[in-house]
Amino acid sequence: MGLDDAIRTALDRLSGDKDRLQVGLADVFGRVADSSALKTFALMRRHRPIVSAGSTTIVTRNEDVKEVLGDPARFTVDLYGPKMVAITGPFILGVDDTPLYRHDHAAMDRAVLREDLPMIGDRMYELARALVAERRDDDGEIDVVSQLADPAVDRTIGEYFGTPGPDRATHLRWARNVFQELFINVGNLAPVRERALADAARWRPHLDRQIAVRKAQLKAGEDVPDDVLTRLLRLQSEDEPNFHDIAIRHNILGNITGWIPTISNAFARVVEELLGRDDELERAQQAARAGDRELVGRYAFEASRFRPQNFALLRYVPQDTTIAAGSDRETTVKAGSTVFAATLSAMHDERAIEAPGEFRVDRPWSDYMLFGHGLHTCYGEHIVRAQLPALATALLEGPRLQRAQGDPGKLRFAGPYPSGLTVRFGA
Repeated sequence: MGLDDAIRTALDRLSGDKDRLQVGLADVFGRVADSSALKTFALMRRHRPIVSAGSTTIVTRNEDVKEVLGDPARFTVDLYGPKMVAITGPFILGVDDTPLYRHDHAAMDRAVLREDLPMIGDRMYELARALVAERRDDDGEIDVVSQLADPAVDRTIGEYFGTPGPDRATHLRWARNVFQELFINVGNLAPVRERALADAARWRPHLDRQIAVRKAQLKAGEDVPDDVLTRLLRLQSEDEPNFHDIAIRHNILGNITGWIPTISNAFARVVEELLGRDDELERAQQAARAGDRELVGRYAFEASRFRPQNFALLRYVPQDTTIAAGSDRETTVKAGSTVFAATLSAMHDERAIEAPGEFRVDRPWSDYMLFGHGLHTCYGEHIVRAQLPALATALLEGPRLQRAQGDPGKLRFAGPYPSGLTVRFGA
């Protein structure tokens, strides 16, 4: 569907409702920009690697993207911070290098342990494999979003944190609506904000009740799961300063918001990319059948380099500053500006990445910016690196995958998120 057709469809569906029309058009433009980003960024890197228009600047070369993301003093996350305070309370993704950031980050590191990663990956594989087997035996096909990624991610995250939602559909809606407001609603559209605030107002007391119940269980000496909630509450009994119940709630809500939408989104895009690459798909399936989850992960993350779940990160400029100082692309950015650090472009910059147009599974991890760069590299990076390969292995280890016929076999969206992509299992 071309841009004209997409806009016409949005107008037909949303005519008469200005707010819904704004949201619908924003989604359409976002997806069109997403689909054409690689070609657009290649032209920009070659001819105009840094583009400024009014209060917005886009940087596309690897070196410049790293400069922006690697200097939180000059390029801050203040764009995210106020939204997070309104929805979750102060959370590390929206806080710069301050005592609060260092305190909460250290506290979370004592609850989200690297030693947990094999268990997290194994649990994801176990759940996903059962979901795949059920669909393969019943229908011979599976929707990799609604019937695989969503239920598997929701359950593993709920179990690991110890704070499942009231039901899967509600939990997924909460996380997606809050994530959209925090990280996608660049135009600050009122309907998106209002939806997120309403869901956050339901989510916070839900978490408060779970925290209160677990505290009572611990006080009574009951056996409780060794999950993130239990560990955080035990930090309180060890007199961890300034880590009260509300801070625990902030951090759990923020982390789940970051994990659920992104893993499901990333996985759908990985499958879509592999379906368009017959040779790579076959080799990824061979790795899965051999039980080589590490190699499957390399295929998944390389596919994600071509089709990431987001193609840029935003930063705010509090004071006049200069990007790429001393180079022929030196650009002064005024205070109050927003900088789009194009991570997709950085991962395809031929000046920094060897043969960026080739699909290669032997790349060093430093070639990837799927989780950002610098101080605010995604806190969940290591969990995603355990879960995504496990999820992919469960899908790929069986018969040859093919797209389902018709519209179900196309990657579909609901707003900014993939909503469906159905694959068939061959003989």
